[in-house]
Amino acid sequence: MIEQVKPTGTRSEKMFAKERQRTILENVKRQRVATVSGLSKLFDVSEMTIRRDLEKLSDQGLIERVHGGVLSIEGTALEPTFHEKETVHIEEKQRIGKMGAFVIKEGDTVCLGPGTTVMEIVRHLGKKRMTALTNSLNIAYELSAQSTVRLLVIGGELRLGSYAMVGSETEEYLHRFYVDKFFVGVNGFSIEHGLTIPNPSEAAVYRAMMKLSKQTIVVVDHTKLEDVSFVKIADLYQVDKLITDSGVSEEYVQKLRDMDIEVMVV
Repeated sequence: MIEQVKPTGTRSEKMFAKERQRTILENVKRQRVATVSGLSKLFDVSEMTIRRDLEKLSDQGLIERVHGGVLSIEGTALEPTFHEKETVHIEEKQRIGKMGAFVIKEGDTVCLGPGTTVMEIVRHLGKKRMTALTNSLNIAYELSAQSTVRLLVIGGELRLGSYAMVGSETEEYLHRFYVDKFFVGVNGFSIEHGLTIPNPSEAAVYRAMMKLSKQTIVVVDHTKLEDVSFVKIADLYQVDKLITDSGVSEEYVQKLRDMDIEVMVV
């Protein structure tokens, strides 16, 4: 859990506006997202006061206003490459990938988005017979060595950082298929802000993949939970299942289950 910066002074309601706004900005930068109600409680001032503070910060181009709160403009659009992401949380991703492979049944048709955690699913498939549809060049290459997999590769414009094919041709090609399961890794998974990633073109392809799938299964390590990235893919009510690691709290798992999301913790 990200630690919040506490307001200074004897009573927060007596803080000078500039000092309070500076501390608000520090909190938003740390957490990337904040709500009006949450900031109101933290600083012990009215929501009207917080809205005025946020308006000042927004006018200076320091934050982005969204319904009910704000997003940090720092870091939300930054996108690490596939190889950069491949070196972090390796053990957690391997456990998640192993469970994702277990969820796939013999004869399933699956859609596989790009990403390092989805790659771990592919690496744990064994000799399972299935049909796979993917827009990821490196995942397609990994699958091409498996004789038990019928592979369909989606064309389009290549994004070098993620090895994903994107664009109108990619989305158009997807419209002719229906699959059992769609496995997707994201940069942000938030109860309030949904599924988010840094790139608009990839987000559009993910939405098309969700429409053609009976089940949407999100595979992320616990550090992505309640994080927010630049572009929204979908709300969480459109997610059927989450596979994550044991770093997630029981309280958070229960919140998701109350939203009818099946949660598998490994």
